[in-house]
Amino acid sequence: MDRFMNKLKFIALLGLFVVSITAAMAQDTGDKVAITLERTACFGTCPVYMVSILEDGTVIYQGENFVDMTGEQRGQIDPATVEQMVAAFEAAGYFDWNEAYDTMNVTDLPYVTTSVTRNGETKQILRYAGDDSAPLALPFLENWVDLMAGTPAWTGAPVDSTVGSVGMNNPVITLQRDPCFGMCPVYGVVIFEDGTTVFTGVANVNKIGVEVFQQEASMVDSIVGRAESSGYFGWQDSYDFMTITDQARVTTSIQTPDHYKRIMRYAGDANAPVGLLWVEESIETLVGDLVG
Repeated sequence: MDRFMNKLKFIALLGLFVVSITAAMAQDTGDKVAITLERTACFGTCPVYMVSILEDGTVIYQGENFVDMTGEQRGQIDPATVEQMVAAFEAAGYFDWNEAYDTMNVTDLPYVTTSVTRNGETKQILRYAGDDSAPLALPFLENWVDLMAGTPAWTGAPVDSTVGSVGMNNPVITLQRDPCFGMCPVYGVVIFEDGTTVFTGVANVNKIGVEVFQQEASMVDSIVGRAESSGYFGWQDSYDFMTITDQARVTTSIQTPDHYKRIMRYAGDANAPVGLLWVEESIETLVGDLVG
């Protein structure tokens, strides 16, 4: 009982802290806070920081521990993008979810707190990273905020849009397309064995945000089977020779009961197997309407 009460007190204090910091930031800038993300300490070197995105596109980062930059840093994104982000949270169902997912199935993991303000209504959700009851989209939305706000430039910790699933088996297929010097689509795809698919759209795609939907499991099996028969698990871990610069990096992974392989391909490397491009294109076909 004492442990439970202490846990409730911690959650309440954490919520008050986030609200007070958010209010102070809004007062300082004279603009309203639209979205916040805070990551707390774990038993290890998890980055500890908070980032707030204001309605006018101002990004305010506050680094605490295990980050490249501590203290306050500021950036800017398009105000229209902020509107898209709030709409994306709404479309994902964020305002209908619980206020906390904090069951400690595994100890020593960090807490992640997000908040989103829509038409004057603020919703805040606390998630313990080991709670597998959280909605599948929630951890992907958290990572998506990092990507949209550009926090990796300050934390020094890269963010993978294909990492975030809690409470399910590991995905059997993932794909991530990184930015290039231009208008390349930036997004991530995670597909589970039963066909459950998570799409994270970051830039230059039809769908900005996180969408969870269902594929035919047979289509997933087909891609995995052909990748395996084509030699995917025997290929190099990376094909990153830059014959031309400013191209995007594409990272895929395939998992079977017996094998796991992750391959990074620089789009300008002509040495990559033709079969690898087929794997990428096959995954992209499953999310074509969202990419555009």
